Amino acid sequence: MSKRCGSCCYSSLFSPALVSRNQISHLTLEKIHLSALLLAWIHGYTVHHFCFLVIHLCFSLTGFTSLSELLSEFEDICRDLAEAVRDEAAEKHRAVEDRVLRQKAQLLHSEASSWALLWHLYGKGNIAYYVSTGLTLFTSAQVASEFVRNDETAQTCLRLVQWLESLASKELDLEKKRKGWYAGSYTQKLGLWDQTKRAIKKNIGTHYVRHLDPDAPTREGLQLHPEDQKLEDGLLEDVWKLIRAGRITEAQDLCRTSGQAWRAASLGGCLTGYSSTMQNAFNERALEAIELDGGLGRQRKLWKWACFCASEKIASSEGGRYESAVFAAQCGNVNHMLPVCADWESAFWALVRSWLDTQIELELSDRHPSSTIDSSSTWPDPVVEQQPRDFINLFQKLYSGNLVSESVRRSCKEQHRLIQASFLLLYMHVVVSDIAALLEMLKTWILPSRDDSSNIKPHGHPQMIRFAAHLVLVLRSILPEGLKEQYADRLELVGDLILNTYVIFLFTQQKEELVGPYASHLAPHLCVDLYVHMMELRQNDSEMVKRKLFSSAMEYLPFYDDGKKGSVSAICKSFLDKSRELKPSVSNVKAEDSERVENLQKGHSVQWMCFTPRAGLPDSELMRIELLALALQHSNILLREISLTSLWRSVEIPEGSQALFGHLAAPLKEEADSVLLHENYDTKENYQEFLDWQEYFSCDAHYRSWLSTIENFSSPEERAKSFATARQALDTATAFLHNSEGKWLLGSEVINDEAFESVELFATVVLSRPSDPYFVPDPTVCTALNSALYLCMGELASSQRNLTVNVAVNPQNNMLLDIELKCAALEGEGIESLVSSDGGFLSAIMAAGIKGELPHFHPGVAIEVLRMDAFSIHSDGVRRDAPFVARGICRRCCLPELVLRCMQIRAWLPVSEMAASDDPEDDLIQLVASGALQGLFSGSQLEEFLLLEREIVLRRMEAGEDEPRVSEAEDMLHE
Repeated sequence: MSKRCGSCCYSSLFSPALVSRNQISHLTLEKIHLSALLLAWIHGYTVHHFCFLVIHLCFSLTGFTSLSELLSEFEDICRDLAEAVRDEAAEKHRAVEDRVLRQKAQLLHSEASSWALLWHLYGKGNIAYYVSTGLTLFTSAQVASEFVRNDETAQTCLRLVQWLESLASKELDLEKKRKGWYAGSYTQKLGLWDQTKRAIKKNIGTHYVRHLDPDAPTREGLQLHPEDQKLEDGLLEDVWKLIRAGRITEAQDLCRTSGQAWRAASLGGCLTGYSSTMQNAFNERALEAIELDGGLGRQRKLWKWACFCASEKIASSEGGRYESAVFAAQCGNVNHMLPVCADWESAFWALVRSWLDTQIELELSDRHPSSTIDSSSTWPDPVVEQQPRDFINLFQKLYSGNLVSESVRRSCKEQHRLIQASFLLLYMHVVVSDIAALLEMLKTWILPSRDDSSNIKPHGHPQMIRFAAHLVLVLRSILPEGLKEQYADRLELVGDLILNTYVIFLFTQQKEELVGPYASHLAPHLCVDLYVHMMELRQNDSEMVKRKLFSSAMEYLPFYDDGKKGSVSAICKSFLDKSRELKPSVSNVKAEDSERVENLQKGHSVQWMCFTPRAGLPDSELMRIELLALALQHSNILLREISLTSLWRSVEIPEGSQALFGHLAAPLKEEADSVLLHENYDTKENYQEFLDWQEYFSCDAHYRSWLSTIENFSSPEERAKSFATARQALDTATAFLHNSEGKWLLGSEVINDEAFESVELFATVVLSRPSDPYFVPDPTVCTALNSALYLCMGELASSQRNLTVNVAVNPQNNMLLDIELKCAALEGEGIESLVSSDGGFLSAIMAAGIKGELPHFHPGVAIEVLRMDAFSIHSDGVRRDAPFVARGICRRCCLPELVLRCMQIRAWLPVSEMAASDDPEDDLIQLVASGALQGLFSGSQLEEFLLLEREIVLRRMEAGEDEPRVSEAEDMLHE
């Protein structure tokens, strides 16, 4: 199968967008995950297949499935992936690739064992213990069951033994799957000692045993025939593997089929040495009756004592290691079990099992004291000293015991072994602080050190990062409430750091669709900040990539704030607000180019709000309308700022406005009725303003298109094209001015039901002049601008309005200035709940600065606004947005400029190219002279208007036309 095909299969099975919440609750992972995960591993998707696991975890935490099933699925998938990697490593690879694959397989195998341990500790539930059949006297089995049920240490040991035996049993099953057989699955008569028998008959060799009974090698101190000894060692090694895997019955069957029924009896005690047919004949009551008849616990003590003596005798006579270990496993003689344990799990099993057996034997000795004095009456005293005192001492024996192999000691330092030890100590409440220690240990493995502040990428192994993230989610659900409360801060703080690291890793691997399930478990503010940061990084990517990232948020996060999780609305508001922040200056980029790029980026930020939520989501239609209403409000804010930065009469089209209209115009047209019915964000007023801006920027685009044609004006075709473009720009602008009748961006008169006391305006600006478009201001410039803004409307008016002005250099960019204006509200600007149609006092001040007409300031130096926010302050101290101020500034600056552009085009057009209606005495002069626009023009703008009018008149006179009549409107303008 090709890599592309494997990738497609993987994506189709594990895309959260394709598997809905309702479907997941009816799916079983066993049916779908194996083939896809194998493909994922083979084709390099070594980290991201656990997306389905976290979906499963989400449903577990919300009650859709049990935690037990979840932990079991974690183990199964890790084990399947480890097997797939092992198969891949079995093929021919270069040495480095082979080593990497084997390391991955080992890590996954260790992770599977960690999930299995959590299942046995937290997910397995109560173990089904032996139930009494009604006899008054308790048998050994009943006493042992009661003891394990009531003793926490013994119960934990039993869970650990079952965990370790299940791991070994699954390894045997895997071996059978690969080879077709495993230890104990053959039926040859390996234990009959045929070669020794022939040697005895032929009297060959004096160092061979002379009898064939089981005790002959030990009693006589002689050996079996080498071939028989080799077969005997192999048989006992297989018996040990089966005992290690908890398959006592299979070990007994192996001994019988090998011709050693006596050994099968020694493995199960005095009552289990029968054939399977005879065993089935004994029911539970019969077994109890046999023990009661022989004395409570006596036969068990004899069997245990015999196994201990056999293990000691075989070891002292330098017999087989595995034979000694097999007998030692039946009596808890850990000193002869550890020498054959080559791995950590086997050594840990030997310690825990022997400790569990000894605890049970001590309890049985107390309950059923021996009535005779013999060698077995002191049992289990010979093995008590070998056992640990507690779990801390158990790990000390494992880490530094004399009988533990060097490979086991090295394994104790592996990451998952340390984690498993922490699981156990945490479960037993031996070291309560292990929660914090475990989290800190995980953090140090996957997060960069504090000294390496420049490195924001995780430095841990990808598999450990993924495991740590899933472990944090599981710990938050399995810990008792008392521990959760005690270590809530560490669980939240360190846990969020680990989850945040994994989310960043998924993001860097272009797995945006997997971000949502994990980010939803972060603290609300972290979730919002993380999504905003990722959206900023994906701002220039394709629409498909953006949609994947944003859809993951809509899929797994609530839309509105609930105080528990980060919300989509909070992410959108934070992202839109941050998109307006000005970036630090770049030394090798021109200021005008940087400004153009920033405006374009701001325009594209609205695209995120235009993505349609998946139809299956609750309230998807309401979410879409809410997003469009938010986008509409933000677009108007951006359009106001873009309009003020594009007042220059140049060819460059403001690309930010074009991007805004490109993203938002079509969705708004489709959902116009629904958006207008939306109650939040003043949608009716915002929608009308958006339409106003569409008309204005259409006029602006036609004007700049005409400017681009006059640069090449040589051929007749180019001249004709330029004339046609000029007429189109002129007709579009004049129609817009006449149709709006000067009411463009007026908005509603009543801003709210409560009057406000003062108005604030915050603006980030750059100073510009024709000779030097952008220059760096110094402190003297700041002081001069501060004074000019205060005196702009007259010192008396500023004093009456309690005007305060503050001008300072922007801390991030020394070419920019931060301006803060504040004044009291008067009637028409807040008193009686009315607002000024032209923005009021602060609007007039800023408009004068933008037009470059501030008194007592550098002549010709204008303020170019890059960001602008206005607020109204109410009597209760609440600050609310005051968009009427920004609208007033735009009216004062944009409308006069549009009129002057029309006059510029008229003055440029030859008289022969002007239509009959293009008369300088037409309604345009009357509109400027009327009350609607008269107050928007400054003195220099009116002067420029009259100069252009005079030029038009002179050109008409030169063309031979009669001198036009001077109208009353012209008289008003001249006055």
